[in-house]
Amino acid sequence: MKPQLLISLLCSSLLTSSVFAVDLIGQTISKSPLNVVAEISGVVESVNFDSGEAIQQGQVIATVKTQDFDFAVAKQTANLQLVKADLQLKRSVYERYVELRKKNSLSQNELDIANADFLSAKASLTLARIELENAQLDLKNTKITSNISGFVVNRNTDNGAWVNQGDLLYKIVNIDTLTVRLLASEYDINSLNVGQPIELWAEADPAKKFQATINRIGVEVDSQTMAYPVEVEINNTNQKLKPGMSIHASTTLSNIAVIQ
Repeated sequence: MKPQLLISLLCSSLLTSSVFAVDLIGQTISKSPLNVVAEISGVVESVNFDSGEAIQQGQVIATVKTQDFDFAVAKQTANLQLVKADLQLKRSVYERYVELRKKNSLSQNELDIANADFLSAKASLTLARIELENAQLDLKNTKITSNISGFVVNRNTDNGAWVNQGDLLYKIVNIDTLTVRLLASEYDINSLNVGQPIELWAEADPAKKFQATINRIGVEVDSQTMAYPVEVEINNTNQKLKPGMSIHASTTLSNIAVIQ
């Protein structure tokens, strides 16, 4: 057989597998939505963003009125000074009683009482410091910030509203990386593998195609769609794609020779 004919037949055989392409459809979903909750209870003074607006990591997105929390910090600061003064007095008494006991001028019971008062004052100082730290933390939490950069999906409070600790204030998503969840039938699932190249395009812009690899393949059929989930992660730093968009995919790659 001529070498040119042999090479031609070999290439034809290797490229034949591209005919059996798997075509899938699915949608984009955000990877890790952030639920921002109130760390304290109080009256909302301002909410700075609404649905669809972009925010930066560390940006203040809401505030709670600080009046009660300023007062709590001042109160605990004063209490700490009182406890320190009491500790100093009881330390002095205890140390004096120790000297008197050495001279047999004081009963052991009186020394024990002074020691107990001194230890109690030390414990009170520890508690006072903890209470001041908690008050300062509550004051700090009157400013609510975002831990991620992204977009507001939902805002769940308004100016002047009362919020309880744990109440949901915002839902925020970062869409720089999106997950595309595709649906594969039982007939197609065996033709797909983790790490396999796949080409995708948005239904809204079918001319613009991008390539990725399969990250995860479900082992159990989804009870609602009766299909197996196939997940692909895509870079979306230009933020052209939004969560919920319809996506098409194919294992046939444009402009790439499928020779393995």
